[in-house]
Amino acid sequence: EALRSKDGPMKVATTRFAVRAKRPNVEQPRDYVHGGLLSEINDISGSQEALKQQNASAEETLQRLLKKKESMEQDIAIKKKSIQIDAQQCLRLRNTLSWRGFRHAGM
Repeated sequence: EALRSKDGPMKVATTRFAVRAKRPNVEQPRDYVHGGLLSEINDISGSQEALKQQNASAEETLQRLLKKKESMEQDIAIKKKSIQIDAQQCLRLRNTLSWRGFRHAGM
């Protein structure tokens, strides 16, 4: 959106510059208005390039985060399955074992 907001001012500046360029040679002064229009066009163009670079960087970051999210979701799924296996199979087995004769080493 910020990039599109620069389109209007850029069109105005380039149109003004083009209208001045169509004047006959006598009326084409290289005055402060001419320099101001060139400066404005260069500033807007620079802003657009900076915004494009920021957009590309943000897109790259987004893709990297989406890959990380997918990896984490896979990890969570594996851990959920492990907990399910532990609850359904291992816990049942542990409950059937007799621990009466077992003593900890510190006792």
